[in-house]
Amino acid sequence: MITENANTEILTQSVKDFSNILNKGGYEVVGSYSDVESEYNVIRNQVALIDYSANGKFKVTGDEHVEFVNNLLSFDIEYLDIEKTAFSLILNEEGQVVDLVTLYKQEDYLLIETSVAKRNEVYEFLSKNNDSDEIVIEDVSNTLSAIAFEGPYAWKLGQPLIDFDISSLPFQSFVETTWNDEKLIFARTGVTGEYGYKVFLPTVSALKIWSFLLTQSDDQFTVQPVGTQAINIAMLEVRQPNVEFEVNHLSIFESCLEWLISFEKEEFLAKEAIDQLKEQPVERRLVGFVFDEKETLTIGDTILVENENIGSVVQVEYSYSLGKKLGLALVNDEFVVSGLEMGAMSSETGNRVDIKTASSPYITPKSWGIKIV
Repeated sequence: MITENANTEILTQSVKDFSNILNKGGYEVVGSYSDVESEYNVIRNQVALIDYSANGKFKVTGDEHVEFVNNLLSFDIEYLDIEKTAFSLILNEEGQVVDLVTLYKQEDYLLIETSVAKRNEVYEFLSKNNDSDEIVIEDVSNTLSAIAFEGPYAWKLGQPLIDFDISSLPFQSFVETTWNDEKLIFARTGVTGEYGYKVFLPTVSALKIWSFLLTQSDDQFTVQPVGTQAINIAMLEVRQPNVEFEVNHLSIFESCLEWLISFEKEEFLAKEAIDQLKEQPVERRLVGFVFDEKETLTIGDTILVENENIGSVVQVEYSYSLGKKLGLALVNDEFVVSGLEMGAMSSETGNRVDIKTASSPYITPKSWGIKIV
């Protein structure tokens, strides 16, 4: 059974006149609120406020709801504790990635948070595979907003929202709590390598907490809204999987996502396909690379070794921490080694660009050297 809530106001509408709005899978998200460099610097040095309200959010309940969802996942959540979160791939019967999702497990429900671009696809996939009247999938995407904050001092921003010491909340866990008479799900989770937290609350109250958090800057840290463009840079720098770039027409092994698979799971929808893929040689894989900031490469540009085509560019970002451009390329497996020098043909300029493969993480997040006190 699928129940769908009516469309209501989304948080991004409040900033539409002042921001760079992008369309992702038919949904509006903020690309940047100001300039990307300043927003990136906030992620790495201050506290970034992020609106994830356009992400898909599906609440699954009913008898054996855990078994139903677990059958569609790469990660085994059968024994996942209550009030814990997990990253997992949703895989179809052919072993192809539907989406990378975050799961929030409560005693009587599972909340599935999807990417924006794959939101509709996940909804349809859940619906297609649900043949039980006992399982209820409620689309709460429009009535439940998600606001995240990440950065070296994100824990300071989160403390006023809860009534216990924030240092006691482990990574990939959450609590249900109340702030100003509003019920919240408060989770410790993130994608940038910095300290990260996320709050889920009714969309009708989202602007209230968004505005409150923006007033919490002090002499130690600044709180500033950050869009998806800066987030994409930060994710790439620590090799956080990004379905916008990394899974299109690629196998999980080509995308180097096998670490998200519980191979010991006895039974799930994609198991047969995954077992078959394991036995096949992996001819191409993703590898990171860096190149000079003055050069230009775009998605699809050819990677060369001694004028031989060995792959293509999958993603390119400018890393403000490195002072270089940073990318991902899908190349022949024998070249997935750090420190190799090779070339790439720029389709924009017609020039050959020198690149060098690199191992991740490509930068060291500031949070790794800061203790929550």
